[in-house]
Amino acid sequence: MSSTPEEPPAPSRSETAETRPGGERAAEPTPTQAALGKPDPESEGQVTFSDPAPPVYVGPPPRATNPLWRTEAAAPPLVVLLGAFIALFGGWAVFHEDGVGIGLALTGIGMLAVAMFAGGREDLAVRLPSAVLIAALWAVAAIRDAGWVVTLCAVAALLLTPLALAPQRRFTGMIAGALGYFGGLAAAIGWAGRGRPVRKVGGAGAGRTVMVILVTAVLLLVFGGLFAAADRNFADLLANLSPDTDPVDVFLRLVLAVVLFGLLLLWAFTALMRPDFDPEEPARPRTLSRFEIGVPLGSLNLLFAVFIAMQLRTYFGGEDYVMETAGLTFAEYARQGFWQLSVVAVLALAVIAIAAWFGPRRKRTDRWTLRLLLGGLCAMSLVVVASAALRMSVYFDMFGLTRMRMWVFTVEIWLAILFVLVLVCCWKLRASWLPRGILGSGALVLLGLAAINPDGFIASYNVDRFEDTGKLDMTYLQSLSADAAPALMELPEDERRCTMRWGDRDDWIDRAPLAWNLGYSRAAELKRDFRGVDSGVCRDHLGPGYDDDRIGGPGAPEPDPAEESTDVDAADYGFFYGDTCRLLDTTSADEMFGEDAKGGYGVEPDGARQSGTVFGNMDAEDATPYASLECGYFGTGTGHLVVELNQWPTAERAEEALTQDRTYHSSTDYDVADLGSETMSGFTAVYDSPTYREYKYSFAMEDLVFEAVVTEGPVGDEARAVLEDLTYQLHELYLELA
Repeated sequence: MSSTPEEPPAPSRSETAETRPGGERAAEPTPTQAALGKPDPESEGQVTFSDPAPPVYVGPPPRATNPLWRTEAAAPPLVVLLGAFIALFGGWAVFHEDGVGIGLALTGIGMLAVAMFAGGREDLAVRLPSAVLIAALWAVAAIRDAGWVVTLCAVAALLLTPLALAPQRRFTGMIAGALGYFGGLAAAIGWAGRGRPVRKVGGAGAGRTVMVILVTAVLLLVFGGLFAAADRNFADLLANLSPDTDPVDVFLRLVLAVVLFGLLLLWAFTALMRPDFDPEEPARPRTLSRFEIGVPLGSLNLLFAVFIAMQLRTYFGGEDYVMETAGLTFAEYARQGFWQLSVVAVLALAVIAIAAWFGPRRKRTDRWTLRLLLGGLCAMSLVVVASAALRMSVYFDMFGLTRMRMWVFTVEIWLAILFVLVLVCCWKLRASWLPRGILGSGALVLLGLAAINPDGFIASYNVDRFEDTGKLDMTYLQSLSADAAPALMELPEDERRCTMRWGDRDDWIDRAPLAWNLGYSRAAELKRDFRGVDSGVCRDHLGPGYDDDRIGGPGAPEPDPAEESTDVDAADYGFFYGDTCRLLDTTSADEMFGEDAKGGYGVEPDGARQSGTVFGNMDAEDATPYASLECGYFGTGTGHLVVELNQWPTAERAEEALTQDRTYHSSTDYDVADLGSETMSGFTAVYDSPTYREYKYSFAMEDLVFEAVVTEGPVGDEARAVLEDLTYQLHELYLELA
């Protein structure tokens, strides 16, 4: 039997690297030889299997790169070019001087489109639905004029974009990815830098030429803008040499363009790299037994059931039942419990999440127990959310609809949607899709809010309420955006003229194309019918007792001499209401301030300080009064006058508030003196210096504290006489109306 001769075993790496055939130790190559890959001169002709030596670095060690962003790829030049164009466009279009409009929408959608293009076709089917949703959020700026709606949608689009470009699977990954992608900014800039065209030998190359031009322009504009902001003469010189532009405005818009360019590069790089912020699958914690999970959840379900039964009885019983049991009006009852029920709904979501994480699932009985307990809690939480929403709707009916109430109601709708999603997860005992469902539902709710035109809806609701009750908050309607104009046209002629000819609505003219939006365009068309029409004198509020609200205004009908009166009946609104200030006779104050050098005479109402509030606080220990009325007036020059009444829960608390105020003035540089009255306690406080003058008159009467202050006016007996007159009038009005 023949056998093949055995080959000698191959030398090991250590043997070949360190010894020669004769057993002598080989000389180690020098670092330079190893770095350059040169053989050892003493071992020429020998075959070695040594590992290649690592490169030798001269200077500081290289910086480590985040593995999420490590790549040697280069950005396509088209991506960089489009990004620069969109960024420059956005610098002038996002915040146009005429207003926000289609320029913001085009910028946001363009940045998203470039980022999607940079990400390629891989996972396009997964990312495309989210991208369409985000594009719709940006498009709201081209449809609506309400700044609060556009802001909400734009912020949501900014936060959702990185999650759409690099989808995450878990809540933790989404939270980390929403802001953590900023860590790739340096890598994104390097990625864009590697994408610039390569210069040909012997020439500058088109790419480098463009780069030189851009760098030169940026340097001149940045430093020129700073110099112009620092020196007016230099700014005038630049203005004479350049077109009719504001150098500071140009500088700020260039800064905005740079920020947008960096953000666009970051989005594009995120779409390409798709970093995974999701943590590794966490080990499931020790699950609880059916007893440990069943007792607390079962008790909570029982508590929810009892509360819901009481709610059904309350709403079927109506206002009479609430008055008998709680001693409150239905509106007060609704307002009192809304926020508490909203907190209950949010806490219920947290309890359900924790219970689902620790709940037992090994046996079929465990899973059904968990389904029933969590499902029941979800279903009853939906009823709690519905109860909160119903309370808010009752509040709408009583006091009208505002933006804040509209927004809160929208959040309640989103909470209801979340409970439906959680209910499905509880039944399936699987929630892998829930994070995406929560974000997607939130974006859809925002789009739904924008779709119904919230400012227009608010105006329409309050106009309908005015037809039913005769009550209308004119000041609030005048503060709504141009989106409300079509609804305001449904008002009666006089009220319509007041709302359409008020404040900045006189400036509703055609905007520049980049500031165009549909809501403003419609309002501008309607506004043309009111140009040159005087609105007359418009009241802040309309309602029962305010049938003749445009007294004495230009174009208003002449009053009947037999019925001519300056009194306005405010009894239907009570005493603590801003319009009560209109009932004060300020003749004495007019004479005190007199005429100034510019021809102004007397006092004019200070709208910002004419308000009344009923806090409803009955706690004698609290620092807040039960109710308060403040009436402010501008005097001639820099003069000012304020008359105020605070009602406290008790006479003792009113006296305490007066004493605290007197102690404060006594501890400063005021000259404080008693009123010298035997029927009431009070004081005067005078501050008279070359730079500031003030006279304060204050006294307490039972549970009421009256205060009147004149600043930058007389500080002697004349001031006291005027303040005594005004506080006396305020007391008489209180006795009549409160």
